[in-house]
Amino acid sequence: MDRRRYLVSLTFRLALIILAFLVFVCALYIAPGSVRAWSLAILLGFSAAVLQIRPLVVPRGTDGTALYSLGQAFFLAGLFLLPPGPLVASVAFAIALSGLVTGVRPHKVLFNLSLSLLTYGAFSLFLRLGPRGVDAPLPPPDMIGVEALLCAAVLAAQLLVRSVAIRLERGDQAPHWGAFQHAALMESAYCIALSVLISVLARIHVALLVFAYAHIAATWTFVERYRRHVRSLTSAAAPMTQPAREEEQRWVA
Repeated sequence: MDRRRYLVSLTFRLALIILAFLVFVCALYIAPGSVRAWSLAILLGFSAAVLQIRPLVVPRGTDGTALYSLGQAFFLAGLFLLPPGPLVASVAFAIALSGLVTGVRPHKVLFNLSLSLLTYGAFSLFLRLGPRGVDAPLPPPDMIGVEALLCAAVLAAQLLVRSVAIRLERGDQAPHWGAFQHAALMESAYCIALSVLISVLARIHVALLVFAYAHIAATWTFVERYRRHVRSLTSAAAPMTQPAREEEQRWVA
């Protein structure tokens, strides 16, 4: 990377950090939340951190594997379950904890943290999202559809900012469509579907989140067994093809 591109990328990241810090402070000052909101924020933040530490490892045939982290589903659900203050605190706690445990480089943790704080905090503040006292325990289908579209908008904004950062960092060597790759889009779709389940269950009663955790555990167990099965088939097929390769080498020689 040349000096000019490095300075432009560094300026963009610093501006993102400053904006995220301002949004974080405004969210804590405008909507600090109640004790119940902070308790729910701790639960959602810890759950998101665990899912980011242990993502889904999905085999993709000859293309290797893909990592799908479903932790953002709890952040998306928190948009409608938490005030802006507890929401941004939950996001900061989950990303910092998962980055510390997994050993992610500090500059990547800082970028992910600033990006998440900016997008979730800005959407929650400027669109005035969060819990509403007049909402029914079971939201109607049209309201669930609107919330799913808002979740898609948040994730699209994150991918757009990531695409800009990749373009500024790599220049002409940036991948086509930037961060809008197949794995990222599939992960976003899974997170939106899971966030709808979490928000609906939590509005009825917080104890019903046990069913969401059971669904996540069942999905993770199934994917893990499927990955082991694919690995066993691949390792079993490799010795069978070795004699054919040796015979082909003899003919070539």
